[in-house]
Amino acid sequence: MLEHASPSWRAAIMESAKETVVVYAPYARDGDSIVRLLTTHGHNAVTVTSLPTLVDHLNDDLGAVLMTEEALVQADWTVLLKAVSDQPSWSSYPFILLIGQHRSAGQTEAVYRLFPPEVANVMVLERPMSSTALLSALRWAVGGRRRQFVTRDHLSTLERNARHQKLLTRELAHRVKNTIAMLQSIVTQTMRHHSEMEPVRDLIIARFSALSRTHDLLLDTNFASADFPELVHRTLAVHDRRFEAEGPSIEISPQAALSFALVLHELATNAIKYGAFSEDAASGRVKLSWSINADSTPKSFEFSWIERGGPQVAAPERSGFGSRLIRTTLGALGSVETLYPPEGLEIRFSGSLTELTHSLVPVSVADDEMARINHAPS
Repeated sequence: MLEHASPSWRAAIMESAKETVVVYAPYARDGDSIVRLLTTHGHNAVTVTSLPTLVDHLNDDLGAVLMTEEALVQADWTVLLKAVSDQPSWSSYPFILLIGQHRSAGQTEAVYRLFPPEVANVMVLERPMSSTALLSALRWAVGGRRRQFVTRDHLSTLERNARHQKLLTRELAHRVKNTIAMLQSIVTQTMRHHSEMEPVRDLIIARFSALSRTHDLLLDTNFASADFPELVHRTLAVHDRRFEAEGPSIEISPQAALSFALVLHELATNAIKYGAFSEDAASGRVKLSWSINADSTPKSFEFSWIERGGPQVAAPERSGFGSRLIRTTLGALGSVETLYPPEGLEIRFSGSLTELTHSLVPVSVADDEMARINHAPS
């Protein structure tokens, strides 16, 4: 028989009242006596006599499951294993097995082995026991369950914040695009009566357009990252038949994406004026290649732009705005080398892979977690 717990336990146990403790006992009389004890000490307890009924109680209101030895002997665990498998990842239903005292440890272990090993959160108590021992074990189980609920609530908060952040990001992106469009309009209107400024106007508008296209690419991932090959192809799409690009798929940060978009646009503009994309270079080609150097410490991102088939080139006597833009923009991410062999311009960049990806917004672990939460048994 279970002994009566001391009154000092009542206050400690009362706080467990809101979670349901399910007592699974095929013999209802046995289960009812346990429920009376638990109810007396502040628990919200119910008795079930079948496994399907037990499974119906496996939800977010569950505090713990007490299971008698008779339940172990009679059970077909199929429905229980499915319920355990389907629970969200933050959840681990706590089970307390009440096993009768046997003549040997081997017999006790044999009974315990009847319980499926897939259920990991298990405590075994031998009967007879004091009610204090039972209530203490139950307090431990319910306390652990409450920590699971805290994890669930943190994940829910994280999901709400992520949704809100996503809305803010998209709103900001649209406002940035509207600002770019407004700036393009200002440039056009300001210079429309100055025909001598038309090349400058077109160049400024083209640079704004390059930024706008990159914002579209980033918007696809809610400004989390940009796929470098996609960035290259979108930026140089108008020259599709005159360049080849080779390299692995690499996700780079939004800031790095905007920097490379400006640089690629500037290089393409320069190639149209003086290099492999010019009208005088029918066979002109540009080869872009990039790779990750895993042998360097830290890992580095290597990129090159190599022009061939265009007019002969020579190092300029002074650096123009485009050259300074390329040097300063990529220089903020790594080292830049500009070469002027007669056969065509070469740009080589090397930078820490971490520098190109350090501001990536990680895919929240909560996305997967919350997907499970939303499909959890109710």
